[in-house]
Amino acid sequence: MKALTFVGLGTGDGYKTARYTHEGKVVESNLFPVALYEFFQPDRMTVFVTRESRERYWEELCGKLAGKITPEAVEIPWGGKADELWTIFDRVVESVEEGEEVLFDITHGFRSLPFVVFLAVAYLRVVKNVRVRGVVYGAFDARDSEGRAPVFDLSPFLSLLDWLAAVHLFRRSGSAADLSRLLREIQAEAWRKHRIESSQRPTALQKIGDRVDELSQALLLIRPLEVMEKAKRVSEEFTDAALNQVEQWAKPFALIAPALRQELTQFAMPPSVKNLDVQRRMIAWYVERGLAVQALTLARELLVTHACLLLDLENPLQREARERAEHLLNYLAWSKQPEERKRSDPWAGPEPDAADLEKFRAQDQAESFIALWGSIREARNDVDHAGMTEQPSSASRLVARVQKMNKQLSSIFGGESVVTTEANVVTIDLSTFYSGTAKLSDLPEYERRALELAGEGRAVVLTGQAPIWMYLKIAHALHGKARRLIYSSPVTGEVTIFDHDPF
Repeated sequence: MKALTFVGLGTGDGYKTARYTHEGKVVESNLFPVALYEFFQPDRMTVFVTRESRERYWEELCGKLAGKITPEAVEIPWGGKADELWTIFDRVVESVEEGEEVLFDITHGFRSLPFVVFLAVAYLRVVKNVRVRGVVYGAFDARDSEGRAPVFDLSPFLSLLDWLAAVHLFRRSGSAADLSRLLREIQAEAWRKHRIESSQRPTALQKIGDRVDELSQALLLIRPLEVMEKAKRVSEEFTDAALNQVEQWAKPFALIAPALRQELTQFAMPPSVKNLDVQRRMIAWYVERGLAVQALTLARELLVTHACLLLDLENPLQREARERAEHLLNYLAWSKQPEERKRSDPWAGPEPDAADLEKFRAQDQAESFIALWGSIREARNDVDHAGMTEQPSSASRLVARVQKMNKQLSSIFGGESVVTTEANVVTIDLSTFYSGTAKLSDLPEYERRALELAGEGRAVVLTGQAPIWMYLKIAHALHGKARRLIYSSPVTGEVTIFDHDPF
């Protein structure tokens, strides 16, 4: 193990002697690197010094460590300017080899050195796969009446960085693997500490982590029926007792747990292929995270399922039923092509059943449905074949098509795109209130629809791309009706407009 430590000049007359204590052992010294060696017995020690601190303390330090360890001096600037801070950062990083076990000491760190060290530790853990034994601090100012100064290990604060990274990963990609791992590790660590009474040890953290990870996997692998089932299991794990354990043992997770529960339990429904609303929410969830492949795949299957239901087919999961619906959709998409195109690419095979054609064409959105089917089919085929065609779409164009597809789906499947995550919370996507451009002349209708969807005394989340005047007028209309109003966008996150909740 290598120890990295710092020696500055101290204050006034320099570093004063203290009786540093760690795990029952006491070491008296004015220079903490001496105590650091006695407490942790490193194989190597690198000491970062300025030119002035080297002149003042180096001989003294080497003398006190003689016969025990030979420290290596690395000179650094004072860190009074930004470029000097980068130099210090580089020197710390360069002093560590790939995969080393390292103990960091910031006791005599001066100016902003502790902050720089924490950044370096975070960087080294990821880039050089460094194993951090600890980040210790000899708390001279916390001496007791007998002059004993405790030694703190600050490395648990590094877990905040792990939680931030895990949350960011989930919000950007939908993967809960790191969140699940952190929850499992916290519970396992608590059970390893035998001094904790069994009744006080956490039991819910691993269950929450496992259930969230299972749901995340089902989402990423596009298993809508499994998503409905797993989301229900997630909601069952987020009990008050479980959240109390989260608050006690995993505070960083406690801050995001309510929002995470609300986001994931929106999919909690009895698993049924006929539950098109949950599948629509999943597609919107994919689009929000840039998961275009998943969005296209599920959108295609959603249209097939919807066609099965329109044709009154008994089991939309049955292969024959889906092939019958796909045959109908493909024929109708082909029939909408220009005559010249149809002559060059004639329909091969039998035409769909006349009764099926009549049932499908009887629906109000038949034309939009077929146009969307053709667009999704083309885009999905392009993606599935990795663009290996003579005229593939660019990635940016595919992304734009997926975003447009999401709005078209909202229009076809009810228009409102309302997501109810709990009994008293409703999300309204204003972009689905209109097609093309929002019109001031239609504002009374927009307000009426918003009031109808919001109901009385519920928390309402307004989202979607819409003009600012539309947001302002609808927010005004909801004042006095909604219990709480929240604006949500990918840029700002959630912003509370008003909150009338007495609790």
